[in-house]
Amino acid sequence: MRGIRGALLAIAVATVATGVGVTSARAAVGDDLRDGDRLFEKGDWQKAASAFDRAIAKAPGQVSAGAYGKRAAIYIILKDYQGGLAFVTKAKLRHPGAPEILEQEALMLWETARRDDAIATAEKVVAVRPQAFTNQKLIGEYYATRDPAKTITAYEAYVAARPSDLEPGDVFPRLHLGFAYLTSAREAIARGDHQAAQQLYAKAATQFETVQRRLGKRPHAQVNADNGLCAAYTGLNRFDQAVTICERVVAQPRRIDAGGSAWFNLGTAYLARKQTKKARGAATEFTRIRKTEARGYLLLGETYFAERDWTNALDSFLDAEKLIRPNQPQDQLQLSIQLGKTYRRLPAPVGGANPNLAIAVDKLSAALVANPGSTELVLELGGAYLEARQDAKAIALTERMLASAEMAKAPPDVRANMLVIAGKAHFNQHKLREARQRFEAAQQVRTGDVSIQRALVLTINEQAYAAGVDGKLAQTLLEQALQIDPASPVTITNLAVLAIERGDCDVARQHLVKLAGLRGHDVVVRTRLLARTYQCGKPAPKQAAEAYAVAEQKARKANASVALAEIYTEWAPLLWDSDLAGAIEKLEIAVQTGGQDPAIGPAAKRNLALALFRRGWNLMREGKPAEAAGDFDRAARDPSVLKGTEALALEFSSAMALLDAGKTTEAARQFKALGAKGNQAAYLRPPFGKIGTQFFGAYAGYRNGTLAARQQAAAELARLESDAGPFASKLQGVLGATWEAIAYEQWRAGQPAAAARSLDTADRFATPEARRRIALDRLVLTLDKRDLAALEAMAGAPPEALVNLGILYDQLGRPKDAYDAWQRARARGVQSRDLQKWIDAKKRIYGF
Repeated sequence: MRGIRGALLAIAVATVATGVGVTSARAAVGDDLRDGDRLFEKGDWQKAASAFDRAIAKAPGQVSAGAYGKRAAIYIILKDYQGGLAFVTKAKLRHPGAPEILEQEALMLWETARRDDAIATAEKVVAVRPQAFTNQKLIGEYYATRDPAKTITAYEAYVAARPSDLEPGDVFPRLHLGFAYLTSAREAIARGDHQAAQQLYAKAATQFETVQRRLGKRPHAQVNADNGLCAAYTGLNRFDQAVTICERVVAQPRRIDAGGSAWFNLGTAYLARKQTKKARGAATEFTRIRKTEARGYLLLGETYFAERDWTNALDSFLDAEKLIRPNQPQDQLQLSIQLGKTYRRLPAPVGGANPNLAIAVDKLSAALVANPGSTELVLELGGAYLEARQDAKAIALTERMLASAEMAKAPPDVRANMLVIAGKAHFNQHKLREARQRFEAAQQVRTGDVSIQRALVLTINEQAYAAGVDGKLAQTLLEQALQIDPASPVTITNLAVLAIERGDCDVARQHLVKLAGLRGHDVVVRTRLLARTYQCGKPAPKQAAEAYAVAEQKARKANASVALAEIYTEWAPLLWDSDLAGAIEKLEIAVQTGGQDPAIGPAAKRNLALALFRRGWNLMREGKPAEAAGDFDRAARDPSVLKGTEALALEFSSAMALLDAGKTTEAARQFKALGAKGNQAAYLRPPFGKIGTQFFGAYAGYRNGTLAARQQAAAELARLESDAGPFASKLQGVLGATWEAIAYEQWRAGQPAAAARSLDTADRFATPEARRRIALDRLVLTLDKRDLAALEAMAGAPPEALVNLGILYDQLGRPKDAYDAWQRARARGVQSRDLQKWIDAKKRIYGF
């Protein structure tokens, strides 16, 4: 055993000689023991052995356990292990369980290849005497390949207790201790205790550095220390140092350990430094040495992942999955995480759900069942849940982990990321109070993180928006957000909006001026809001329109179609008095691009409806009722954007357009439906507010052209007469005209008597001018030569009398008088194809 002679000498120096008795026998035993001690220290092993043997022979009961231990040590020094074991057997009868004797027995058993028995004995010794460094060294060496925790305990005690002059023998103890620390660090990572892992990696590095510094020239020291530091520095994220050491190892293939771990650690360090091609080369070398080890292919996949080569990354991870073994929980965990991350990033097929994301969730969920305490796994699965819009699951997962014991041991970055995922999930579910709490906690952990600050500020801004009509609360919340980030474009923008809504336009402009000096703000929104500030307080339509024009340019330049829809929605009402067509064109664009946006669509559709209503009545005044009806119908297409009785007003306008367009049946039906709905006083001015729809419905019936429709119209008009008020004279005029039309239809149907009675009724409502027309109608009913004088007496009033006069002249053989009468009728505006035909015939026959 290495260094055993020096160790035993140290034991001898530390052992106290047995006491001297008062009798001569005791004095003789004491002399022998003192001689044994002196000769032991001189290294005269044979004479020392004889001295101890004489003492034991004279008075075995008076010899201390320490002296027996020294005598046993001489057997070891002289390599007489069998004799020593026989001696120890007898010594234990005198001093059963004495650690001084058992310590030497353990050493002898070890040297005689009875190592299990040696360790059982040594463990008894160190339980009583932890400073028994020779036995601690045995235990450490025994467990070096079996149990890292016991290895660490034993070698730490050895290093603490062994005499300083034995330091040259520390090469293997310190190397074994360092590698045990590395193994324990990996186990700590597997159970999620990253803080403990870092401490263990640091302890490992200390041992390897000590070997290099103090024992580097000893055999096997430098090469093993380099391999250990290669792993320790990688674990400590000291990647620059790791690359230096690992490259030194792999430069000499004979120095690479049999497992090729130097290649693996070098690849890990390269990957951390974003040297992906070198990392892949190192990973490939590792897989060449360890063809059946999954972690090599896992590292290979990570190099492709870093280059965003998802397909090759997935192939490598799937290769690793084939090689993973049940006794590799840490590698299985990392593989599950990497598979989940890769499936999340694989491109989704066109249309439909993303199956890769579902696979990622399944992989990560299955891994979580086996590793419920893995914070890294929870972070990745939480991110997948967010991406899959399964926010409730993300909340349940992260909140459970945040409340667990594992989270208390997690690194600050892990805690912060966990809090951020929880905050985002709460935010997505509009649980703003909980989201804010999580983001605030994350900011306390990682104070300088801009993304966390931005998320917190955005959440507070959403709280302000959710405050709704409570402007005071919204203002308070926005001021809180401004304290967190005084240069937040979102917060300053919302402060400007709030100022506009309460009519404080000067303050709003101050915010917008401040916003103009900040990077990252939305220029389009700022210019649009500036335009809005000119519409509140004391409106300045010209400046507002100019600002909207600038905002339009900015939006078009930025290809911001939704923002352009907002601009047009707000700008159009300023234009429709001067440029109604332009306003409608802008609103049509706004509805097309922003109609589905709940914040823009309703306002854009409403303004378009109002603009179409305006244009419809302009078209009515221009005599284009068909086009007007189209505008009124478009305006009424979405009743949800109309207020009060606007929908009824649009229906009425549409009915009027149909009436003017000659679609009397449709108009009458629409007026009747409106009349049934009532409330016409809310959208029609007096006196139409009381009888408007019924009157125009009846009027449409009068215009219908059939006898039955006109008779129905007359009846309806008669019922309205008592409620007509100031409108009574006009209603009576229409009623008289209706009876005239009825008389005409009756005359055409061969009912002259009925026609005469209808004319009598019409005469009751007739004005002086209308009575002349009714008088003509009566003559026409029985027109013959005897009516010539009466027609001549009318003197062309109404002009239609001239037509009938011409007919009588023609019957009386007076063609020239007939021709003249018809020409005068045409000159007074009578339009008739028959009239023109008659005139042309007289010209052709008589040459007039």
